[in-house]
Amino acid sequence: MPRTTTLVILLVGIFASPVLAGPDADGSTWATITYAGNRATNDAELPATPGVRLGAVDYQYRMATTEVTVGQWFEFVQAYAPYYDLGGGIATPAFTSTSINYSFVGLFVRPDRSLDRAADMSWEYAARYVNWLHNGKVNEQWAFESGVYDTATFTINPDGTYNHQVTRSEGARYWIPSRDEWVKAAHYDPNRYGLGQEGYWTYPNMSEMQSVGALLPDEGGERNAGPFQTGIWPMDVGLFPDVQSFFGLLDLSGGVTEWLETEESNTAFGQRRFQAGTSYGEYWSDDPFNYDRIDFHHAGYVDSVNPQGGLRLAAALPCPADLGAPFGVLDAADLAAYLDLFQSGDAAADLAEPFGVINFFDLAAYLAAFHAGCP
Repeated sequence: MPRTTTLVILLVGIFASPVLAGPDADGSTWATITYAGNRATNDAELPATPGVRLGAVDYQYRMATTEVTVGQWFEFVQAYAPYYDLGGGIATPAFTSTSINYSFVGLFVRPDRSLDRAADMSWEYAARYVNWLHNGKVNEQWAFESGVYDTATFTINPDGTYNHQVTRSEGARYWIPSRDEWVKAAHYDPNRYGLGQEGYWTYPNMSEMQSVGALLPDEGGERNAGPFQTGIWPMDVGLFPDVQSFFGLLDLSGGVTEWLETEESNTAFGQRRFQAGTSYGEYWSDDPFNYDRIDFHHAGYVDSVNPQGGLRLAAALPCPADLGAPFGVLDAADLAAYLDLFQSGDAAADLAEPFGVINFFDLAAYLAAFHAGCP
């Protein structure tokens, strides 16, 4: 057994408490997006958009492994309902999603909708949701309206241009991922062209071939996509666990398109934000212009009264040394992620002499950093 593996096992036994992996208190299960400072795409990887460069991110962050579910969204709708103007007698699905009804007769999840399927919403309400998470789910109106995105900026000028805050506020704990963050989490692979030769896959399944749609998992299906109005699609999140990005994200194809923070345009026709991935109804496998591809993203209007997309959360690391879920607990996932950082050549992971070699002193320094800065 390699010496570093033995050290990991020993140190986990000393410092870690056994905790079952699962959703955090915020309701999401997280992947840590490492390899800070990765290169962007090149023209060969984005042939449809030459000159465009995507995916370079110079910091570590987290991404939820699946989209926000109806159950998670229902909690938000219940919390925000007292501050929603129900003057028309029924709430817009931009707020409730198409799976939840809120009207003068009550607030409830539609009986034909699973709590574990992906929710849909407008961009403006996705912004309110991350504000609420950022503020610790405080059930006061201010907690929904600021913190990450200032909803006071959600206004339109007389000339038709929009004032919506474009990027998250400094210090955000949760946010709508940028286009670069989503592309990296979904398409990047540090060994795309061989060991240590980074690059990007065309599809978010570590492949140059689109995942198979319109089939159930036990029939060979690979993504949450099938015909409209069948009573089957979309399925619950997480039912295709063998189809992942390099970082372990699931359901990047099918289910719902996913809102991004990055602005496409701000014109008299309305402000639009990019979306990535396809919805469950876009299940054809022979369409060369499908939105599962890295080089084809579409966009939606921020203020639509319809829920034009879903949401996969991005978040800050709770602690610089807390690299793996479940967060707040030191376990084998954290130490494996640390070793991965060291082996990737990240100078910040080389913590002790002799530099360039990982040994007990590096691991001891890492453990000290964890306990000094993590709850």
